[in-house]
Amino acid sequence: MADVYNEEKGIRLRVHNGEYEDTTDVRSPEERRHIKKHANIHLPTYVALLVVFCGIIFFGLAYFLQYRIPKPLLIKDIETYPNQFIAERALNHLRQLVSFGSKPVGSYENEVLAVEFITREVRFIMQRANPAQKISFDIQKCTGSYTLKFKPHGLTNYYSQVQNIVVKLGSNSSSSLLINCHFDSVPTSPGGSDDGLNCAVMLEVLEILSRSDKPLKHNVIFLFNGAEESPLQASHGFITQHKWAHEIKAFINLEACGAGGREILFQAGPNHPWLVQSYSDSVPHPHGSVVGEELFQSGIIPSDTDFRIFRDFGKIPGLDFAHSTNGYVYHTSYDGLHAIPIGTIQHTGDNLLALTKHLASSEILSNTKDYAEGKCIYFDIMGIYFVRYSELAGTILNLILVLISAYTSVKNLLIVKKGIANAELWKLFILACGVPVLGWIIAFLSVLITAVLLDAFNSSMSWFTRPSLILFLYYCPVLVSCMILPILFNRHHIKKNPIKTGLQGQLFMNGVQLLWTGLLLGGSIFSIRSTFAIMLVVLFPSLSSLFISMSRWRENTKVWLGAYISSTIPFTFFAQYLTITAMSLFVPMTGRIGASKNPDIIIGLFAALLCILSSSYITQVIVLIRSPWKIVGPLCGLYVVTVLAVILTPLGFPYSANPSAPTPQRIHVYHTERIFHDILGHVRHQDSGYWLMNLDRHSPDSVISLIPEIADGQSVKNMCEKELACGLPHFTARSLQISENTHWIPAPAPPVVHQPTNLDASKSSLNPAYERIHCSLQTISPDRMTVLLSPVAKLTDWSFGKEAEESGYEWQNRPTYYINYVQGLTGSPFEFWINLEVTEKSQNSILEIAVIGHYINNQGEISEHFRQFLRKYPDWAHVTAWPATYKSWSL
Repeated sequence: MADVYNEEKGIRLRVHNGEYEDTTDVRSPEERRHIKKHANIHLPTYVALLVVFCGIIFFGLAYFLQYRIPKPLLIKDIETYPNQFIAERALNHLRQLVSFGSKPVGSYENEVLAVEFITREVRFIMQRANPAQKISFDIQKCTGSYTLKFKPHGLTNYYSQVQNIVVKLGSNSSSSLLINCHFDSVPTSPGGSDDGLNCAVMLEVLEILSRSDKPLKHNVIFLFNGAEESPLQASHGFITQHKWAHEIKAFINLEACGAGGREILFQAGPNHPWLVQSYSDSVPHPHGSVVGEELFQSGIIPSDTDFRIFRDFGKIPGLDFAHSTNGYVYHTSYDGLHAIPIGTIQHTGDNLLALTKHLASSEILSNTKDYAEGKCIYFDIMGIYFVRYSELAGTILNLILVLISAYTSVKNLLIVKKGIANAELWKLFILACGVPVLGWIIAFLSVLITAVLLDAFNSSMSWFTRPSLILFLYYCPVLVSCMILPILFNRHHIKKNPIKTGLQGQLFMNGVQLLWTGLLLGGSIFSIRSTFAIMLVVLFPSLSSLFISMSRWRENTKVWLGAYISSTIPFTFFAQYLTITAMSLFVPMTGRIGASKNPDIIIGLFAALLCILSSSYITQVIVLIRSPWKIVGPLCGLYVVTVLAVILTPLGFPYSANPSAPTPQRIHVYHTERIFHDILGHVRHQDSGYWLMNLDRHSPDSVISLIPEIADGQSVKNMCEKELACGLPHFTARSLQISENTHWIPAPAPPVVHQPTNLDASKSSLNPAYERIHCSLQTISPDRMTVLLSPVAKLTDWSFGKEAEESGYEWQNRPTYYINYVQGLTGSPFEFWINLEVTEKSQNSILEIAVIGHYINNQGEISEHFRQFLRKYPDWAHVTAWPATYKSWSL
């Protein structure tokens, strides 16, 4: 035994059993007994390994529950289950729809084959229907226009002769429930999940309801719409023009951004919480979360559904569902039958049938306006139970929990306070909150450094095919960051001012609880409904601490720690369930966010957040482990080895052509002819080439070694200043934001097409005093066309009805107008007019116009040179390609 004098504190410390004791301690015998009672807790290393093992078990169980789907019913089961959804019968419908191949608007497959098939099946159902059921049928051909305010660039959407198949299962009610799917698909995709599966499910639900001898209380309208991918056009034609639209009081929209798995409820309302309650009360397989709703409506997810149309133009509340698993096949040729387990069809059908019966029998549907009571919070627990409560109830619950958490934290501090000076206690408390939050900051910095490092070595997206790599690349550094500071503080603090490790662990966990409590309070103040996840993080430890504080074990540190750690299990399990759901959605999505964004930053930050959410308490237990470096060391080793492996070996290659589980790179190539006219109408420049639209971080570098022509590709950045929309054949307004990072490869001109794109324009001055000019324009083009207008003058009005809406895209510091034109059945040329107001007379151009034609349904007009170029792409690349034209005029 030896004494050591501490000059800083003016006390003498005695080394006893490897620890420092204060020989000048003036604490009372009772306080000494309290400190002695809370002896140092040293857990062996295998306890940490046991925690890891339990985590793996929980993760496996969460994974099982996430992908669990019901056993399908077959045709042979019809007699046993006459009123149940029969998945095999729906599968036969889907098989037929998929057999037509891709079905873009305007194609023979979409406008003729798909319409004939659905019409035939509906007529068969009508023939076999129970006499008690009244079924009406209509094929709608609609033309119209409206504005879509997409982020960041919107558009004016004009459609001509697109088709809807509408079936009404009627009653004597004046109120109807709408169920919507779309049978069209994007080019190159057969649309198995998006959205053939849901159309097949709707046919089967119609079949079952039509056989019933008891009509439902309200009408059910089944809308099979033929123009959703164009985008969202046929639903607008229905809700604004169809004779049955006025009677619809609520809707169910069925969509997909993946294939297989369970459909998820990801949008509800707006307002009308009774819809979520109906879902909760009726469906046998609940799956949904308000987190998806807030993410989707924030614009983070680059997609939209017909939900927007029914909500904004029909002013109707509804529910939005989508299959989100296996987003790798979304909008690709892989979206066929093999990607859809028959159990997925059963899951969707069981839920839709039950929900339809419930809503169509509800008294609320007669007068839904009386039940618009605000928003609600909802989420499922492992697909077994569905939780929903009002936003107000959620706010009250959160605030009550904030108070309970604050109370239990104070009680714990009072327990720790015995035998410790007030100043030292406050110091310990501040450190107990500061050390975890600093660990979180370091954790986020560590994933950013990793993301930048991998990107610098051209190894981003290494987890794209193997999502398990995320655990080693991002979870490992996050866990180390959260554990290393408590370890260092623990070693330093024992030397400076002794406190037992049990009490220190208790303080750290209390600090974490208070951090989450602060975030919960902030989320409640700003009405973020997704903070229910934080509420669960605070709920169980607070209740556990409250219970212990009122029991006789309140001063037993071992009991407190045991109960507290056990209380973290429920939300840790739930957080793993959320993690699987989130990663299955966002990992495939990184394959289509553009080349300018580093996907590792997105996935890394997301992984860090989810890891901290599920492990923030348990990482503080590291101060109780006897040999903590035996845990931290292997985690660091796993991280370093994985980083080196993805950089130096083929392990990090992101794509796969595995036919059973493809993870392709998405590539768009448009064989384009470009003609630029001057103000006199003369051709000032003409060329042709391949426009490579880069959809992910590795485009086009991933194929340069296989396709030498790509190495000669030119950046289009310089074109963007000189030419409207960079002089490129944009297919969607969303591509405007990534166009500067795309490439142009000079190539021979495409063959002469059957319907060459052209513009016939005339101008007339309406008021010479201030040059109010009327322009009439007529375009000749294929069934898909884009018109971009960039006026120097002010565009006052046009033929599209309401006030002209700017797209949000600016060129040469002036606004542009993006018009998307789609034609279903063959019709007349596209004609429109605009009025311009010029304040000063000028001999220069007052308007720049670009007309873009896409020959999607003219695959026979692809040149041999283009075919040879496309054949050079590897099998792990999914290439979307067709001829296009870009022509511009100055008026």
